[in-house]
Amino acid sequence: MGTHDDKARFGVIGLTSDHVWGMGDGLIQQPGVRIVAAADETAELRNRAARQWGLESTYASHTEMLEREDLGAVLVCCDNASKAGVVEAAARHGVHVYQDKPMSSTLAGADRILQAAKSSGITLMVAYHSAFNPIYDQVKQAIADQAIGTVYLARGSIGHEGPVEFGCSPHFYSWLFDAEKNGGGTFVDEACYVVDEFVDYLGNVVEVSAFTAQIGHRNYLPKNVEDNAVAILRFASGALGVIDSKWGQVGPAPVRTSYHGTEGTIVNSRGTTELATIRAAAPLAGWTSSDQTALSGHGTGSPELRVVKATANPVDAGRRGAEQRRFVQALVEGTPLPHASTPNVARHVQEIVDAVYVSAASGCAVSLPLKESA
Repeated sequence: MGTHDDKARFGVIGLTSDHVWGMGDGLIQQPGVRIVAAADETAELRNRAARQWGLESTYASHTEMLEREDLGAVLVCCDNASKAGVVEAAARHGVHVYQDKPMSSTLAGADRILQAAKSSGITLMVAYHSAFNPIYDQVKQAIADQAIGTVYLARGSIGHEGPVEFGCSPHFYSWLFDAEKNGGGTFVDEACYVVDEFVDYLGNVVEVSAFTAQIGHRNYLPKNVEDNAVAILRFASGALGVIDSKWGQVGPAPVRTSYHGTEGTIVNSRGTTELATIRAAAPLAGWTSSDQTALSGHGTGSPELRVVKATANPVDAGRRGAEQRRFVQALVEGTPLPHASTPNVARHVQEIVDAVYVSAASGCAVSLPLKESA
């Protein structure tokens, strides 16, 4: 990796995604890391980047930046459709890539990115920020250890009031509302987080059935961009998954997942994770017993039932340095990337997202792998 004054030299390509500012701030927290240059067509954003990160140079063209700067890696936060060309350009220069989610706007773009990374040997991390929640790996291990038996159903609900109401900048939502640049609407933007978690925890998906709609209460959306989506997944294991995603949520954003097994259930909801199980497993480190008398509904009467919960810190949405630390460690120490952020998993997530839109358009269930990317 290129170095200068013992500092790892990073560039930033694309400043239109609002995620870029927190992700860049997380990078400069890492020992030995500097952001030295940024590229974007918009002068206003280049000027902000120069002030925020103390940049040596900015460029209107990422190709010029890659040619002129001695960079070890780049942070990529452009629109989704542009990511394939950017990663291919970085790969030609032997520059490693740390990119925002999702991998691309389409499976065809994801395949281009995967091929560029493999043929060049660069390290590529696709940052699904929720995978760096402090208890994310504990839940994954609990499922792997069959703390809830065999998982037969996973549920996920995600969304917010809408990009404008949520506070996204015009630079960001100008391409979020473009189906070609974004890849769709709320599902590709929001549900991809849940898809990534499901694939990481439960394995590959083999069939998808989905519906998308535009409710019409956000009059700024083009007609071909959905603000409401529901997908049903069938995993290779035989388990089922259900995901809903929306732009138009009234009240707190419903970032919630649950995993239902033959011997227990795990529920993640608004900063608290609760595990109910009839297995005699050791308590998870740092988790506390929950009052079972407060539970209601079926299945609470088993004498073997144990309930423990953990209160998570806020999800590390790319700002607090956890994901950036893992990427830098992968470059400097050769540490493996988290499975949820590897190119192969990101590519399968993209395939599932594509299948959602194919299913919604055709009214039919779609089998995976897709026969051809489009």
